[in-house]
Amino acid sequence: MSVRQERAAQNREELLSAALQIFRRHGINAPLQLIIDEAQVGRATFYRNFADRRELVLALMEQALNRLERHAQNYAEFPDGFIRLIQNHIHNLPYLTALMEYWRVISREDPAMVAIYARRDAILQPLIDTAIQHQICRPDLSAKDYAMITAILRASLQGITERDQHDLAERAVDLLLNGIRA
Repeated sequence: MSVRQERAAQNREELLSAALQIFRRHGINAPLQLIIDEAQVGRATFYRNFADRRELVLALMEQALNRLERHAQNYAEFPDGFIRLIQNHIHNLPYLTALMEYWRVISREDPAMVAIYARRDAILQPLIDTAIQHQICRPDLSAKDYAMITAILRASLQGITERDQHDLAERAVDLLLNGIRA
């Protein structure tokens, strides 16, 4: 890889990282200029990497899927791997929170989103099947339920500081996994 290609790849990563930060602070419809400023690149650099907000969000979704896949592979050997994956989300809030509002930018019926959902389901289903087989999860649990699970974690965004958000996410996971019964 040439120096120029390395710099281009680095710019792209800086833009994706900046987008996560800006979307987390200001929501997914924040001005793109805030992302450009946060990444400390020029406007032309942004548009060389992403034609528009939709492309940026799709790149973030792809990045999130890659991260989910790595985590799922790490937990695949455990009967409770799906539970461990959910618990791990507490430590990945910055990556999750920025993408919770993707639907404001991209329709769920968009072919790119349909492909993302299919890939997400393919990543999650083996963990769910293993958990069901070991009677760790209810037998009707599906990969589609994962969206509701992450929506519950979204409640942790009510916390003002990152520590507050982490604590609320821990509580949400505890309530999710252990219920509200005594």
